[in-house]
Amino acid sequence: MPEIDRLAEAFRDPSVVELMINHDGAVYAEREGARLERLPLAPTAEDSLSFVRVIVGSAEEFGPARPYADLSALDGSRVHVIAPPLARGLTVSVRRRPARRPTLEQLADGTTLTKAAAGFLDYCVARRLNILVVGGTSSGKTTLLSALCARVPASERVLVLEDTPELSLPQPHVLYLRTRLRDSAGLADVTLRELVVNTLRMRPDRVIVGETRGPEAADMLQAMNVGQDGLMSTLHANSPREALARLETLVLQSGLDMPLRAIRQNIVSALDFIVLMSRLSDGTRRVLKISEVTGLELDTISMSDLYAAELKRGASGLEGTLRPLGAMPRFYERLRAAGEEPPLEFFRKEN
Repeated sequence: MPEIDRLAEAFRDPSVVELMINHDGAVYAEREGARLERLPLAPTAEDSLSFVRVIVGSAEEFGPARPYADLSALDGSRVHVIAPPLARGLTVSVRRRPARRPTLEQLADGTTLTKAAAGFLDYCVARRLNILVVGGTSSGKTTLLSALCARVPASERVLVLEDTPELSLPQPHVLYLRTRLRDSAGLADVTLRELVVNTLRMRPDRVIVGETRGPEAADMLQAMNVGQDGLMSTLHANSPREALARLETLVLQSGLDMPLRAIRQNIVSALDFIVLMSRLSDGTRRVLKISEVTGLELDTISMSDLYAAELKRGASGLEGTLRPLGAMPRFYERLRAAGEEPPLEFFRKEN
């Protein structure tokens, strides 16, 4: 069997979640909950390029004029290609798009989070609070974001902004916008920052940013501060505190001439909750913490941890659950002041 056919066979294997072709012809695969394994394949650079053409459905060429690209396969999988002179040879990384992402209820039935925590996040989405899902690479951020986005009321106009299409929402009124990298034809970049600015002119009820990783963070914060509520996004960070520091850095990259305290005040005014995801050593992906951004004390952003995971190693791997810590959300006080009694069952210890 030709190597390109064997690559296509590995790509179609439903157990494979990521497929990597190195410049030297080594091929690695990651299966759900498992470590990387080397496959008995040895494609040439031409085999790898042909494979990309087949799964993407176009005759993409890579070289000095276009040394890298983020592409979408015909099935929605994310394909990244980098070529000389940036790499020693053509290198391909494919992250498979799940045939169907789990719902919030399904995540709560598994090990990702508890029913109480899922119910609280569902309530936050309904109350149009701004939520940032953070975690490391392949920690399940997009899966949780997708599940939260699916809880947005069907009556809302939702705009989804992404570098590479990964989200597919069930609501009837969803618009999908995608960035554009400069290509060999010389077309200019269209960045997430430009998409955020354009989105705010399109009368959105809800804005979803697939991943915040650049100067668009400043425009997102401005949007949240002028009434664009219910915004949700993901961010690479290993803790809620690190996520705040990274947000500050991304805002500074935008070129805004603002003192650091003003940036932190903007973050406090805009962001409501940070949800920390992590991929654990046993391969499971779990919510480890749900934190509320509560204010600015002197020059430090204060947070309150509402839920935290209590994990320990057992006979079948890591065991434990996400438990409420006894603190009530600060926004509950605003609801009571407005005459609304917020639900308390999410924070009962027996959950």
